[in-house]
Amino acid sequence: MQGSDHSSDSGTWTRSSDNLSYRDIDAQMQRFARNVEMNERLSRRLQQYELMLLEAASLAALLDILLRSTRQHFELCGASLTLYDPQHVIAELMPPGLDYGDDLQLVKDTFDMHQRYGVRPEIEVVDVTALADSELPLSANGPATLVLLPLMRDGQLVGSFHWDCDERDAFASSGEREFMAHLAEIIAICLDNCVNAQRLSRLSLLDPVTRTGNNRAFGMELRKEIARAQGHHKPLVLLQVRVDEFADINHTHGHLSGDYVIRSIATQIARMLRATDYIARSGLDQFALLLPACTEAKAQEVAERMRSEIEFMEIDDKRGANLFASLSVGLTCWSPNSYPAVNMEQLAEQINNSALQAMRRASDLGGNRINVVRLTTMMV
Repeated sequence: MQGSDHSSDSGTWTRSSDNLSYRDIDAQMQRFARNVEMNERLSRRLQQYELMLLEAASLAALLDILLRSTRQHFELCGASLTLYDPQHVIAELMPPGLDYGDDLQLVKDTFDMHQRYGVRPEIEVVDVTALADSELPLSANGPATLVLLPLMRDGQLVGSFHWDCDERDAFASSGEREFMAHLAEIIAICLDNCVNAQRLSRLSLLDPVTRTGNNRAFGMELRKEIARAQGHHKPLVLLQVRVDEFADINHTHGHLSGDYVIRSIATQIARMLRATDYIARSGLDQFALLLPACTEAKAQEVAERMRSEIEFMEIDDKRGANLFASLSVGLTCWSPNSYPAVNMEQLAEQINNSALQAMRRASDLGGNRINVVRLTTMMV
């Protein structure tokens, strides 16, 4: 009987031990599944974020993603950026009025950044209390964790991207740090590409966002078309066009959405032009159009069709918003038969100023309209 009881007790203990073992394994599997799911979710977020970075065609759009969209995309309480800019190149490329306050710092040397990262900069996830005496910017919301991403190009530290997180153990796993290290590489490349593209665009004749001519190219084209119109005794029309809502779109939806809007409008306008016509992005929110061998009446028809089509065009900014815009159009027609081109530079300046004056009048009257200014007294 004792042997039987002992066997029964032993069997019970074994089954109990087995049950505990199964529970432990099940708990471990659940933890593993949760970690896999979290890593997959983070991976998807990083891939979406990477696509946003790669689609940024301007420095303003890229900075907008880094300092605004990053917070929403990764549910952060703050994001800030320090960039090495000893020759003030980045500062000069910044659009007028673009100000991120303390969230963006342009520095002349990398001493403070090297003090933070050491000789071999790597991703750091640190407790905020350890940075009490640091000069690194923190958000006013009191983050629990600060993630530091060193931005490297050609082995040199060129910037530091800081994420403020509410969670104390945010981005603590080795897998998450690998994702972040890859992301830091992409950010550094995108910053380098945007800066170089905008520097080249200032020297070249191409606007990097719309792939149309830039203001320098427009000036050259205007003088060339004046000479051609003079030789063929044909009129030349200049349209200066402003996107009325561009500043509001940039402010409300960000510069990446603004780039989509300006690019979409440029594409739509170009489709309405003849092969001999010319379009350039003459300003942040402006286009200049040259219509050779075109009368004022015909140009008004073209401008009205353009204004009407843009007014009802729905623009998908690829970020979940459908945006609308309208145009203020200024029109000036020059006829060489009435006003011969005696002084090319003065004539080009007067034609351009007249079209700009007409555009500003259209804008001041509420936008979404066409205004004509006729050349009356030529300065020769």
